[in-house]
Amino acid sequence: MTKRLTVSRLKELQERDSSHHVSLRESLWKYLNDDMHTDFEKEILALKPNDCLIVQKYTSVQSFPIENRPHLKEVSVATLYSEHPLREFHKRILKGTSELDQKKLVIVKEQLLKIDTLPVLVFIHGLGGQMSQFEPILQELRNCSDMFAIDLPGFGNSKRPSRNDPSKTLKFSSLSEYSKDDLLRIEKCLDDMRDEDFQTDQLVDMLYQILMYRFPSRKFIFLSHSMGTHISIKLVNRLSEGKVESVVMLAPPAIHQPHEHPSLIKRMGLNRRMFLDLFWYMPGLFDYFRVFDRKNGLYSKSVESYIYCGQSEEDDILKRLTQLRWNLDTDSKVFLKYLFGFHCASENELKKMCLRLNSRRMFLCCGEEDQTTPIKYSLHIRDMIEGFAEDGVNIRVDFESITHANHSIFLDKPNLLAGSIYHFIESLHLNISCTWVLQVKALISGDKWGLKNEEKWNKVVTISKPMTNKTSPEKPRSFLIAMKTLRQTDAVHNPKRFESDHPEVFAIIDIGSDTPSYDPNDFVRIKYVKYKTESKVTPDNITIVKFLEIVDKLLEERANAGQFVAVHCHYGQNRTGFLICCYLIEKLGWSVAESIEAFEISKPPGIKHVHFRNALYLRYES
Repeated sequence: MTKRLTVSRLKELQERDSSHHVSLRESLWKYLNDDMHTDFEKEILALKPNDCLIVQKYTSVQSFPIENRPHLKEVSVATLYSEHPLREFHKRILKGTSELDQKKLVIVKEQLLKIDTLPVLVFIHGLGGQMSQFEPILQELRNCSDMFAIDLPGFGNSKRPSRNDPSKTLKFSSLSEYSKDDLLRIEKCLDDMRDEDFQTDQLVDMLYQILMYRFPSRKFIFLSHSMGTHISIKLVNRLSEGKVESVVMLAPPAIHQPHEHPSLIKRMGLNRRMFLDLFWYMPGLFDYFRVFDRKNGLYSKSVESYIYCGQSEEDDILKRLTQLRWNLDTDSKVFLKYLFGFHCASENELKKMCLRLNSRRMFLCCGEEDQTTPIKYSLHIRDMIEGFAEDGVNIRVDFESITHANHSIFLDKPNLLAGSIYHFIESLHLNISCTWVLQVKALISGDKWGLKNEEKWNKVVTISKPMTNKTSPEKPRSFLIAMKTLRQTDAVHNPKRFESDHPEVFAIIDIGSDTPSYDPNDFVRIKYVKYKTESKVTPDNITIVKFLEIVDKLLEERANAGQFVAVHCHYGQNRTGFLICCYLIEKLGWSVAESIEAFEISKPPGIKHVHFRNALYLRYES
């Protein structure tokens, strides 16, 4: 569990850093001692993990055999694999085969086989990126598909574990936990890799071998960002025909023209290239340059080059924090190897890719304020593809430019981006859709609104009583209540009946990770807010801060100051109890013990899982 992080704490750290001016002598001393992080940056590295909860839940370090490279027998990287939700649903159904008639058993097996005909969604990040950047898209699509992602060697959770240096109080915190053997395999992989292994074509070959090893008979949809878009273009061409249904390209770099060199470095101006050549031979100087690029921390050029600046203060500072944390995660030597090895895709490669897409459709998206890969690059790619029609290559490009968004679109406009991608993929009619999942559930069980562990759900207390602080009654009262998820077909706990029976409830925050087992559109008066969190894992700092913001905004919107905001996950016990307790502690000044006791009395048996209770004490009292 990381230290407690709040917006006020973050502002305090930033103000302290801004008031401390590093002298030239001090910076040179840090350079000579290979200690290029400020005290502020070290605190950020410790406070803010680089990854997110969905990565924590589904990650593992995997080793894949690599052929045709005598020096590199295997590559070991951090991966994410999230199974199609119907796989778990089918397993639960098949456990009760004795209760099923033969006809239903046949239906179950047929539907299970059908899932393996659906494409796997594969996520490919860009230069200096990591799979956690795709968090809003992963959350949006997890309920209707198989998903696979990797942190490319040297980035994200595939970075060198040896970068952690206790002697310099340098710790790159992450939510994901890997064994010592896992970390040794990652370190060895990076030791074994040569400079040529970071060249684009070699990375494409590596990803090709990984996908063929992991999913030999599956089709794919590639979702990629920045440099990853050019890797995906080349990867489509590397795979056999018929293997790729479509591609989603976010903020792509420019496609190189026939008269241009494919190397990004060789297409740069002479002065810039000379500096980069110097950095290649003396990467420590690049580290030194990056120190000044990060001057002013959250408000540094290194942050503002990637995000749109102009949101509300609290949204903005959390976004800045995440971008700074990702920037700090990037190792200079690894970054330079990828940069010098990067060969842009050509117009011919783009045309060849278009011919190989089964759907003859693709999604292209860029932020209008992108400073790294300006929107003109995306517009040129769109026009180029539309021009291929003259050569008989007909492909439909769904193009979207996003206002108030820079290169990190997933930070600037996460919900809009995730929703747009979901609707595009759903429109491919490949049964990657929450609607199709509900239809299959209905076909198998007879009820598309079916719940996991329905018997247990029936026994859980439906809704809590208002929480009171028995130990310190003078402290502010809580306007949060907890409940289990609604069910559309339940006789009592359904949206219409709930809204009628509970005029005291103004809004519902659904923190479940799944598609809700009810239709929120049935609410007329109650405001519904979806805020996805992961089951079985304690919410991280950013999740907690954003939840508190949502609650504060809802409470401000109430017409009646006596109305409540209801919160639910599936059963309304562990995640719900944890987040409600965080609110009671941080916003109302209750102690941890008072909060846990009040929740237990109002919705017995309270927070059941001990690691959720322990996490509260670690966060607020350690």
